[in-house]
Amino acid sequence: MRELNNVVGIVTGASRGVGPHIAAELARAGVQLALVARSEEGLRATAEKIGRLGPEPLVVPADVSDEGAQRRIVETVRRELGPAGILVNNAGIEHITRFQDASVESIRQVLLVNLFGAEAMTRLVLPDMLRAGRGHVVNIGSVGGRTAYPYATINSSAKHGLVGFTWSLREELRGTGVGVSAVYPTLISDVGISAGWQAGRRPPLLGRVGPDEVARAVLKCIREDKVEITVAPVMEKVADVVSALSPRLTAWIARNGGIYKYLRGVADAQTRSQQHSEPA
Repeated sequence: MRELNNVVGIVTGASRGVGPHIAAELARAGVQLALVARSEEGLRATAEKIGRLGPEPLVVPADVSDEGAQRRIVETVRRELGPAGILVNNAGIEHITRFQDASVESIRQVLLVNLFGAEAMTRLVLPDMLRAGRGHVVNIGSVGGRTAYPYATINSSAKHGLVGFTWSLREELRGTGVGVSAVYPTLISDVGISAGWQAGRRPPLLGRVGPDEVARAVLKCIREDKVEITVAPVMEKVADVVSALSPRLTAWIARNGGIYKYLRGVADAQTRSQQHSEPA
């Protein structure tokens, strides 16, 4: 999809994090955007910023983990803007903890938002894309969905699922004119969840990237029909490739490079913080 001017696009998780940056990048390309997230206030703030860059965006407050809300999003966009030609499944929540300390509800919520929401939203927009013979879906994954990511095990399992979903659906849709891609960022600076981590010095092997780098990767996937792009410093990109060949070697490097110890510290710090915030 090289020509994006006036193509209708849905961006989920558009109220915070990397979502507003993805929306801004698409708006500059001329995409007519529908912004989706649970926070209407956050969506309004995003809409105000990107309204100066391109067409006035449509704000759709909704929870992508809810089946009724999913249908309402797609129907509202179709009625107000027209059928979606782009879907960016960016909505996500993270839970950093020792797995045995995770509640069943937290497991359910991470999987519902990060994986089920992406698959269900894609299923709803696909008929319009297939009828038009063009369209593109981009799933925002994570390098943690390509390798072991201890203490973020719930998130990792959902992101691993996105990898399989992306590759499988892409092959299923080959020849239809509808593309499917995934973007795998490492930790995102400034706006990512890791910006608030308190666990001491971050290991050199655990890099960070800017949110605008992720946004540019999304646009590149759409324009060039890239199946996947890893957004990370060079060493992590190398590790991503090595992981596909030898997950055991990648885990050994991460373990001995202090990454797993650091993540354990993050999980323990977050557990302590949660315990202190709970009423006595």
